[in-house]
Amino acid sequence: MNLTIPAAGRAAFQNAAPFPHAVLDDLWDPDQLRACAAEFPPGHDPRWTTYPDPKEYGKQAGDSRMWGPATKQFFEQARSAAVCRQLEEWTGISPLTADDLGGGMHMTGEGGRLALHRDFNLHPTLPLERRLNLLVFLNEEWEREWGGVLYLGAEREVAVEPLFNRTVLFACGPESWHGHPEPIVGEHSRMSLACYYYAPLRAETGDAHSTVWGEL
Repeated sequence: MNLTIPAAGRAAFQNAAPFPHAVLDDLWDPDQLRACAAEFPPGHDPRWTTYPDPKEYGKQAGDSRMWGPATKQFFEQARSAAVCRQLEEWTGISPLTADDLGGGMHMTGEGGRLALHRDFNLHPTLPLERRLNLLVFLNEEWEREWGGVLYLGAEREVAVEPLFNRTVLFACGPESWHGHPEPIVGEHSRMSLACYYYAPLRAETGDAHSTVWGEL
């Protein structure tokens, strides 16, 4: 992963609207990502975790028990101290600790969608606050009309197509509404890898809350 950015990168991330974020292409070795994609089990595999809430209909998640060698290597790198230090320098948020809790492999198939939402804010077992989300898309073929576009902002101000080797990094907070509410059209699987980063609690940290959902 190459997080080398121009001097203005930190300011660009912090000042991005509607909340701090960056959309970056080709950070990862494409062969590594293809190997990760090849390790995704089919949608009918019983090891997938699925969700009954219609706001996240069709979403499937796979934790470390499902990861093959390439996927394990990806998360070892994404969660490494070196990457955490790079992200601290980039975002101004520190000290960061990586955790795949709630992340890992994500796949959504035909008809699936994820309503706009804000993520839970506190780690369930440690005195840490969730501060950053990192998403990496694995879809080598994707057309806009297939749906699955990631929107950032309560008014869908930023639209991000889930294209191969595209990384989305964004700050978690009261304004960080995001999701892909448009259902997947056709027999396509929207695949991604997700890693989350935490930092110590702050004076301004709010009370603990679970996922906050918007309307579909």
